Amino acid sequence: MDSISYVQKKKKDINKVVVVYPFTYINPYYALPPIAAEYMQAGIIQTGREAILLDMRYETDIKAHLESADLVCLYGYFEDCSIFGKWRIHVISEVLAQIPDNTPVVAGGTGFKEPDKAFQMYPNIDVIIRGNPEIPIMEILSQGTPENIKNLVYRKGSQIIYTQRVIHDLPEDIYPRRNLRNPGYNYHMMGIKTDLIRAAVGCNYRCKFCFEYGKDFDGKFIRWQGRSAKSLFNEMQEIDAPIVGWVDDDMTTSMKTLEELSDLLLQNKVRKLYIGTGRIDHVLRSNVETLKKMEMAGFLALSFGVESLKRETLKLYGKGQTPESIEKAMLMMQKTNILLICNFIFGSPGETEQDMMNMLWFGRRWNADTLVTNRFRIQEDSPIYNLVYDPQTSKIRPGMERIEGDALLRIKHAVKFAQRTPLRIMLTILKLYRHEGMFIDPLYLLCSVFETVTKHTWFEKTVVFPTLLNMTKKILMFSFVRQFFRLAAAIATPPLKAINWVVEFIDKHLGISTVILPRLFLYLDKKVFRKQKIRSQVAEGKRIG
Repeated sequence: MDSISYVQKKKKDINKVVVVYPFTYINPYYALPPIAAEYMQAGIIQTGREAILLDMRYETDIKAHLESADLVCLYGYFEDCSIFGKWRIHVISEVLAQIPDNTPVVAGGTGFKEPDKAFQMYPNIDVIIRGNPEIPIMEILSQGTPENIKNLVYRKGSQIIYTQRVIHDLPEDIYPRRNLRNPGYNYHMMGIKTDLIRAAVGCNYRCKFCFEYGKDFDGKFIRWQGRSAKSLFNEMQEIDAPIVGWVDDDMTTSMKTLEELSDLLLQNKVRKLYIGTGRIDHVLRSNVETLKKMEMAGFLALSFGVESLKRETLKLYGKGQTPESIEKAMLMMQKTNILLICNFIFGSPGETEQDMMNMLWFGRRWNADTLVTNRFRIQEDSPIYNLVYDPQTSKIRPGMERIEGDALLRIKHAVKFAQRTPLRIMLTILKLYRHEGMFIDPLYLLCSVFETVTKHTWFEKTVVFPTLLNMTKKILMFSFVRQFFRLAAAIATPPLKAINWVVEFIDKHLGISTVILPRLFLYLDKKVFRKQKIRSQVAEGKRIG
């Protein structure tokens, strides 16, 4: 029976829909809600039907739900970058095996990007949605057949039918309903309750190195489109988590929207902390007053793709920014207390070790709180491949040589970890105390971090350490304690900056931090963090059978 007759058969009696997020990888440090699947749930709810969402990171036995469902949907995307490379840790086959033969199945998202292959692997899947799910699932339920519905792939007898691919406008009033979540699902970041929001999709830039972001289901770039500030504000009011992350590929495209949203948040005294990723040159479309308003509204940290400090490399990438525009925007960011995260690409064609080490000195000069060191990757079908390799011989073009392997890894570690000196960490904590929208005590956050990173270690087994953390967190709940530390931060920052400048001046010539800190963090990764990740899969990861 093909998918048309399946859905038509159930058209009049599809009342209960089960949406399954089938990925089971557990990150011990943070677990984020599967909002792509929640958008599918929201679309179903919009049609007046019942829809429950089962997150397989937290479930063990869902057979009863599957057997009572009129329709089952499997859907999910990477809401958490730690899943990159780990998406195969899933229970797609196990879930499908428990769905009754006469129950239609709709799938989409990660794991279903190649529909022909997916249909071959999973014979009982009837329809695959390409792209955002909320509008297609509403149309499927309304029409009862996938014919003439855009963005679908479905079976028709022995044929696989692809419908027209379009980019729908983002709905203003369809978004995840947090009250429908299972209260047992622990969505957090370092122990602090965390949520996500999708304010926009797409990206207006065509960086040649990019093959993951700002693109559609089929790998084509999507032009940026975003929701209104009012729509975002309405959703924010339904979120009870104190920390909210933007999943947008470029949250800063419309600085005007961010300013309007900040006004609404401040006027209505909505207190949350926001984290997102954007382009550093978009800051230049705004002004320092807007950035300060965003700080007061709770924008805690902004992550920017600086990528390179060389004009030639930025031009090669088609990045659309220059070293001058980067530094001008960085100067504006220095006038706020918003945490600054700078992303760089390491191992770019033509870049030397000194070019990459300059990224560390750049981070220190502009007081970056974190440096993210991404490895340069080339896909054979990407625009940059033919720029680096001769397509006839597959050999590297002259001038496109690059540092790779262990040598690149050593440089990456030196830059990534050398920015995390004790003084830099102290300066970041002081910055958080000065942050105008910070309503959670920074040391409270630090205690939560310690609780998370010491899980499954001997620290957790002691009595003294957990007790000390709990007592400290309780003390930090008092407002007068926060006020004291805020005043102390204002007083301590100038002399600490001066001391740090001297220490980093000496360190640049002696290279102490670039040797010692990588060894320390790599030791912790080997002896602690890797074991925590493995134990988390055993202790918390859920499989069904």
